Amino acid sequence: MSSQPYSENNPVPTIQKYEEDKEKQEKQLDAEIARGDGVDSNNDRPTNDSNGNAEPEKDEHLTEGQKEKKEMMEKMNANKEKPTDTVKKRRGDRVVDDPVTGEKVIIKDAQFKDFPTQQQLDPKSGVPGPSNMGVTQGASKMFHQSRTAPNPAHPSNISLQPFPPSSPPSLDNIMNLLYYLEYGIMGGGVLLWFFVAFGHGIWVWLFRSILISALSFVGATVASLAQRKLEREVERVRFDMHRQRGEKYAPPTPESVEWLNAFTKVIWGLINPDMFVPVADSIEDVMQQSLPKFVEAVRISDIGQGTNPFRIVSMRALPDQPGEKEYPREEWIDQGTNMLMQEADPKDKNPKDQDQAGDYVNYEVSFAYQAMPGQGDKLRAKNIHLLLEFFLGFADWVHIPIPIWVQVDGVAGTVRLRIQFIPEPPFVRNLTFTLMGVPAVEVSVTPLIKQLPNILDLPLISTFVKMAISAGTASLVAPKSMTLNLQEMMGGAAIGDTRALGVFIIRIQYAEDLSAQDRNGKSDPYIVLAYAKFGKPLYSTRIILGDLNPVFEETAFMLVTHEEVKADEKLAAMLWDSDKHSADDLIGRVQIPVKELMSKPNQMFDRQDKLAGYEDADAMSGILHWSIGYYDKVPLNRELERPLDPPPPEKKSAAAMEMRPQDKAPNPAAKDGPPPPPDVQRTPPDPKYPSGILSVVIHQINNLERQNLKGASGAAREGQAGQDTDEPSEQGNNLPSGYCEIIINDDLVYKTRVKQYTSMPFFEAGTEVFIRDWKETVVRVVVRDSRLREKDPILGIVHLPLQEILTESSEVTRLFSIQEGVGFGRANISVLFKAVDAKLPRNMLGWDTGTVEVLKPIQVTIDPEHQESFALKSHTLIVSTTDSTEKIGSTVGESDNARVTWDVDKIRLPVYSRYSSSLTFDVGYKGGLGPMKGSAAALAIQWLQDIPDDEEVEVKLPLLVSKDVKTLRQNYVNEHAAIGHEYTTIGYLTTTIKIDSGLDPDHEKYAKSQARRHAYETYDHIEGQAIIAERNAHAGDDGVVDKKEKAAIEAAHKKQLLSRQRGIAQFRPYRTAVWMKEGIRRRMPGKKSSGKREPTVKSEA
Repeated sequence: MSSQPYSENNPVPTIQKYEEDKEKQEKQLDAEIARGDGVDSNNDRPTNDSNGNAEPEKDEHLTEGQKEKKEMMEKMNANKEKPTDTVKKRRGDRVVDDPVTGEKVIIKDAQFKDFPTQQQLDPKSGVPGPSNMGVTQGASKMFHQSRTAPNPAHPSNISLQPFPPSSPPSLDNIMNLLYYLEYGIMGGGVLLWFFVAFGHGIWVWLFRSILISALSFVGATVASLAQRKLEREVERVRFDMHRQRGEKYAPPTPESVEWLNAFTKVIWGLINPDMFVPVADSIEDVMQQSLPKFVEAVRISDIGQGTNPFRIVSMRALPDQPGEKEYPREEWIDQGTNMLMQEADPKDKNPKDQDQAGDYVNYEVSFAYQAMPGQGDKLRAKNIHLLLEFFLGFADWVHIPIPIWVQVDGVAGTVRLRIQFIPEPPFVRNLTFTLMGVPAVEVSVTPLIKQLPNILDLPLISTFVKMAISAGTASLVAPKSMTLNLQEMMGGAAIGDTRALGVFIIRIQYAEDLSAQDRNGKSDPYIVLAYAKFGKPLYSTRIILGDLNPVFEETAFMLVTHEEVKADEKLAAMLWDSDKHSADDLIGRVQIPVKELMSKPNQMFDRQDKLAGYEDADAMSGILHWSIGYYDKVPLNRELERPLDPPPPEKKSAAAMEMRPQDKAPNPAAKDGPPPPPDVQRTPPDPKYPSGILSVVIHQINNLERQNLKGASGAAREGQAGQDTDEPSEQGNNLPSGYCEIIINDDLVYKTRVKQYTSMPFFEAGTEVFIRDWKETVVRVVVRDSRLREKDPILGIVHLPLQEILTESSEVTRLFSIQEGVGFGRANISVLFKAVDAKLPRNMLGWDTGTVEVLKPIQVTIDPEHQESFALKSHTLIVSTTDSTEKIGSTVGESDNARVTWDVDKIRLPVYSRYSSSLTFDVGYKGGLGPMKGSAAALAIQWLQDIPDDEEVEVKLPLLVSKDVKTLRQNYVNEHAAIGHEYTTIGYLTTTIKIDSGLDPDHEKYAKSQARRHAYETYDHIEGQAIIAERNAHAGDDGVVDKKEKAAIEAAHKKQLLSRQRGIAQFRPYRTAVWMKEGIRRRMPGKKSSGKREPTVKSEA
C-alpha cells in the first residue's frame, strides 16, 4: 500500500469489518492450537492469506467450482460491513510478510497487560537479559529479524530502559477493598429493601423498591469509577516515574534512546496542531461509517497534542541486505516480487528503477504514551485530546449536539521503518513504515454539557473511540504498509505520478454458440470485465435480449496498477444471462494473466477464447471473440519543459570542485549520469498523445459555509460584515455537511464521503480514470450539502477545462473558489494527467454523453429487385436512440415504390453511453394494441461509436428486413452479425447527422438515476440556465410573447429560485414537499429498460 488518498480501491475502513477479521483470526489460531501447532515452529505456523488474515474454514461439502462461484458472487456484492467490526478482539501471534525486510515476521496486537511485572524486570531474578545471553540461550532467536523486539525490554540490556515500574504491592489490597465495597453496597441494598419495602401497600413498595435500587446502583457505580480512576492514576504515575528515571540517567547510558526522547520532547510542543488534522480526519471517517442508527453524525471539532510527548521505549537496527556479500541482488531490492526483472527493458543492458535504487536503512521502534498524572482541567490540556460532537436527532428535524472530551490515556505499539537513501539531494526518497500489530490504545471520555453528569468515563463511547482508532491503524499492520515519497513531498508535487501503470484497451467483438439459460431456448447475455481476485465489476456491456450469438463491438478501458501485478491478477471476462426475478446465471468466462498481457505492450492482439465455467464443468459452450492490448504511460516530452526562472547554478561534480585552474580533468568526456526526468510541474502534456490517465484528488475545502438565505436586517444581514470576510465559525448552527462529486465530461464518476458539520472538511480522496482526449476534457468538482428529506443543494462548483489549466504543466495543485451555488469556500484540488502510448481514431475521442442531431431530410431508396416485394405498412418513421424517441408522421416530400423522403426540421435526440448506443430508423412503422404489438417494415441502424463528435457526417445505412427485428436492432450489424441472425438488405437510408457532445436542456427528462440527475444539475448551474435564459430573451423578437413563451419564462425563473434556494424555496417544508413529489414521480412505473446498465459511481466509503 503506497501513500494514496481514499478511493474505490482504498475505501474508508470500518470498525465492524475490522472486528470480523479479528474474529476469523482468533478462530483460526484456536484451531491451530487445538491441533498442537505453534507459532514458534517454522513448519507449523498459522495459515494466513496475503494480507495476514486467517483463511476461513473450508466448505467441505462444496466442489471447487462451487467454492469459486460462491467467492465470486461475494466479491461482486458490495461489502456493507462497518469498519469497527474487525477490531473487537486482539489477535495473537501470526506470521505475515514484513514489507520492510521482505521476510516472514511474527507479529501480534499490542496489549497493556503484556507488560511485565517488577519481579520479571528485577535484575536479581536470575533471568539473564539479551546482552548476557549466549547463543545457546536463545538470544539470537529472540532478536532475530523474523521476530518483533520484546516490548518492553529485558534487564541487562543497556540500550533499553525497563518499562514500566511495577505497581505498589498495596495497590492490589486497595483494589480488592473497592471490589468488596461494591458488593457490600449491592448486598446492603437488598437487605434494606427486604426490611423496609413490605407491609405498607403496593405503591409504597414500588416507590421504595425503585429508590433503594437507584441508590444501590449509584453507590456501586461511584465505587467502580473510583476504582478505575485509582488504577488509571497509578498507571500514569508509573509511566511518569519511568520518564523521570530515563531523563535522569540518560547521559551515563551510552546506547540509551533518551537522547531521542529529549529531542521529541522539545519538538512535540512546537508542532502545529493542524498537522494532526489528517489523522483526526481518518478517525472521524471510521467513526462516521460505524455509527449506530440513533446517532446521526459525529465530528472531531478540535484536536490537540498537548505538551506530553510520545516516548520511544526501544529502538534497534534490523539486519539489511546491504550487509550481505551478494548485495545488491534484484530480489532484495523489490522485496522478492521479481517485478523489476520482469519490467526491465530488454534493450537496456543496465536496467535501474529509480524507486528501488539506492541503499536502505531499516529500524524497529517501540513507542509508548501515557497521560500525565492528575485529572484537573489544567493538566488535562497537556495530554493528547480530542473534542468530539455527537449529533443526536430525529428524522433530521432535531439536532442535539453533545460535546465529548476524549483524552488519550495510553498508547503502545511497534513500528518498522525502511528508509531509502539516494546520492542526489535531498538524499532521501522513500520512507516505508508498517505496524507490528494493532497498537494498544486507552482513552477516557467526559461529557462537556451541564445537563449530563460529569463522570470520569463513558464506557460505550470510550470503547467506540478505541475501536475507531484501532480500525484506522489496522490498514497499516504488516503485511500492509505505507510508502511516503519524501523526495516528491519536499519538491512540492502533490501527486507526482499516477497509481496506474498503464491501461488495457479491450475491444469486445462478438460471441457465438452460447448456451441457452432461459426456458425459451435463448439467453440475455451481457459481459462484465473485472480482475478475477478483486472481483468487482469494472465494465459492463449492454444487455442483448434473446440471443445466442450477440455482436457487441464495444470498447472498454481498464487501468492496471502495481497491486494487480503483485497479486498475479487475471483479467476476467464473464458472460452472464440477465434475469429479472432471480440471480443472473453464468454463461461462461475467460481469464488471462495480467503479466502475460503486459509482456507485449502498445499493440492489440485478436483473441478467440473458449468459455470456461464453474462447478462440475471445466468448459462451457461458446467462444468469445475479442481484442486486448496493454498500453503503458508515455514519458514527458523534455522539449516541452519550461526552464526554471531564475535558472539554477551549474552543477559540478565532486572532482571538478576540488580541481585547481591548472589541473587537467582525468576524463573530460565523462558525464555525471543521465539527466533527471522532466519536471511534471513544468512540462505540459504532449499534444501528440491525447489519451491517457487523469488523476483528480480533492485535498480539503477551506472556509466552507452556506449562505444566509433566510434574510435579516441590520448587522445580521448577508454581506454586512464587508463582503462576508468574517471567518466561518465552527460553533455556528449553519454548518454544512459537505461532500464532493467529480464529474468528467458530464458523467459522474466519483463521490467522496460526507464530512459532517464542519467548515474545514479534509477529504484527501480522489480517483483515476482513463480519458480519451485531454484537450477536450472538462472536469467539474461539485461540493454539495448532505441533507435528509430534501435534495442536496449545490454549495459550489469548480469548473476545470483541462486545456486551460494544463497549459504549462501536467500537474496542477491550487485553491479554486467554488461558484454557482448556495455556499462559499475554496477547494484545494490536484489534477494530474499522464498520457499513454495509444492513439485512438477520431471517432473514439468523443464524450460518452451527447445529443444526436438529424440535420437533413431522410431519404429511403429501395433496390430495384425488392421494389415489387416490399411495401410500406405506413409512411410513419420513428427515429430513436436507446434513451429517446422521435416520431415523424406520414407527411413526406415525395413517395413512390423506389424512393421515400421525409422533410424534417432538425431532430435532437439525447443519448447517454453513446459508445454502446445506436441511432435506429424504424421505416414504415405500424402501431398495435395488446398482443398485436407495433412493428416496422424495415430497419436502419447507425451505431454512434462510428461518428466523431461535433462533425456533420452524411451517412448511408443499409435498410434491413428480418423476421426478428427486435433481436437484430440490439446487435452491431457487420459481417459477424450474419452468424445466427437472418436479415436481408433491400435498400439504403441516407441523411446527415451530428453528435453534439455533452449535456443540454433536452437531457433533463431522461436523467433518471441519481448520478445522472446530479450531473445534469451541475451542467444546469454552469451552462443550462444560461442557455435557457438566452433563448427566452428572444421570446419577444416577433413583438408578441404568447402563452407558451410566457410559461417557459416563468418556469425558468422558478427553477433558478429553487436551485439556489431563493424565494419560497428558502423554507424547508417547501423543499421537503418538492423532494417528496419528485421521489414519487421517479417511482412511478415507466418505460421498459433499454438494456444499458446504469453507470456505477466510485466511492471511498
